[in-house]
Amino acid sequence: MVRLGKMEGELIRSISKRPATVIYPFTKDGLNIPPGLRARWSYANPDMCTGCKICERVCPSGAIEMVECGPDDVRTKTGFRPICHFDRCILCGQCVESCPRDVLRLTDSFEMAFLSREDMVLR
Repeated sequence: MVRLGKMEGELIRSISKRPATVIYPFTKDGLNIPPGLRARWSYANPDMCTGCKICERVCPSGAIEMVECGPDDVRTKTGFRPICHFDRCILCGQCVESCPRDVLRLTDSFEMAFLSREDMVLR
């Protein structure tokens, strides 16, 4: 009879334990998302935006662009509002930290797989 040695003991101990891995993306139960995760940003208070362009200036990767406010958008003082191109974003959080009106916030949404580049723009 072939003896497995150390592996045999480990196999017996692991039979009664839960699996160490998560069947992601089919279930998100058991994912350990750390607090303070820097993931995709969103608008926390879009009506507070003044269009000051500070977020655009501090973005090291040039992912934030100021565009003219449309008819359905919240109007700002300058008439411009930020959009983010997530294909360029390095998730550094400089835009969130530098915003004087707390318009932007980082979320814990780390799933950013898209089928086209147009889908990667947060408007």
